[in-house]
Amino acid sequence: MKIVKIFIIIVFSIIIVGCSFVLGIKEPTKISKESAIQYLEKHNISTENVVFLKDNYFDTLQTLAFKPNWELGFRPVQFKVFNSDGRLISQYSSCEGPLKKTLFKDTFPPKNLNPIDTSYTLYEEQRLIEDSLKYNKSTDYIVIIYWATYTGVIGRRFLIKTEKHFEKHFKDNKNQIKIYKLNTDNIINE
Repeated sequence: MKIVKIFIIIVFSIIIVGCSFVLGIKEPTKISKESAIQYLEKHNISTENVVFLKDNYFDTLQTLAFKPNWELGFRPVQFKVFNSDGRLISQYSSCEGPLKKTLFKDTFPPKNLNPIDTSYTLYEEQRLIEDSLKYNKSTDYIVIIYWATYTGVIGRRFLIKTEKHFEKHFKDNKNQIKIYKLNTDNIINE
């Protein structure tokens, strides 16, 4: 019986490693901003409102907790939603489970699956970002979708799905939204 259990564990381990190799998140390497933009263009993803982390902030993200009482470490597939006052009102990462559990398609803002730091603000988020986030006073919500080339198919699908959903939701409800795509690749200083 022990041999069967060990065999099953080995088989599942091989399957998991194989799937993560083919579809999963790879080890980040340094790339240029131009390469990041070309990646989006190659996959027919709009390059509008793409922003980048400040120099050396990739390493900083590794030292921050994703949510209160979570272990330190960066979750590269995520989004954050801020209200017009700049307060964080929704935050999700793929490590929390299926996106559909947030009631993403039915409610706005998406339901938080775990407690968020409601004191976190857009101002604090801006400190990580090289480019200035521009929006006007009539903007009801600011969404920041994190993406990177090293997240492969998983990150690309997440970016496309979340951007499309947020755009559709706000067209249907006549709210003003600004969506930014924050690239979290380890960018080479040019």
